[in-house]
Amino acid sequence: PLVGGWIGAAQVAHGSSAPAVRPELRLTAEERAQSMRYALLHWRFFEQFVTEATHGLAPDNFQEDPEPVVANRTSPTNIGLQLLSVVSAYDLGFITRSEMIDRLEGTFRSLERMRRFRGHFYNWYELTDLRVLEPAYVSTVDSGNLAGCMLALKQACLHISNEPIIDTRVHEALQAALALAEDAAKEALSAGRVGDPVAGRGVND
Repeated sequence: PLVGGWIGAAQVAHGSSAPAVRPELRLTAEERAQSMRYALLHWRFFEQFVTEATHGLAPDNFQEDPEPVVANRTSPTNIGLQLLSVVSAYDLGFITRSEMIDRLEGTFRSLERMRRFRGHFYNWYELTDLRVLEPAYVSTVDSGNLAGCMLALKQACLHISNEPIIDTRVHEALQAALALAEDAAKEALSAGRVGDPVAGRGVND
C-alpha cells in the first residue's frame, strides 16, 4: 500500500492542482422560454415607472398591496441596476439599440444634474426634483455598487458596438410577450373577468 500510494501521489497532486473544468450548463427550450417571460415581467417595471416625471430614473420600489404606492426616491445602487437592466433589455431583444442609447443618455443627463459630495453621489434622491433626501450621507456600499455596475456597463457597450446592426433577438422577445399575454388571458378567463377593463388591460399590455 505504501508503494502504491507513493506511485499514485504524483497523479493525485497533478489532478488536484489542475484547474477545475466545470460542465457547461444549458437551459432547455422550455426553461429558456420561462426565463424570458420572467425577464420581460421585470423589464416592464422600468417601462412603466421610468418616465419624464422621474427624470429617467427608476423609483426605489412599487408597493402593490394594500394599495398601489410608488416610492419616488432612488439610490446609487438603484441607478446602477437600472443601467444594467437597460443593456440587458437590449440584449434580450426587448428594446432596440436606439432605445437603449436614448434611455442611457437620459439617465446620464439626470446624473449630471444631481448634487454630489466630492464627486460621490449621495445615498438617496427625491425623483420629482432630484434633491438630496435628508439626512444627506454617502454610502460606501452603494457607491461601490454603482462603480461595479458602471464597469459592467462599459464592457457591455464595448461589446454591443461590435455587433451587427441587424438584430435577430426580437423574435424570441416577441414570443415571450405573446406568452405573457396568453397567461393573462387564461387568468382572466378562469376568474370570470373577461369583461373587466382592469383584467383586460393586462392582456392588452
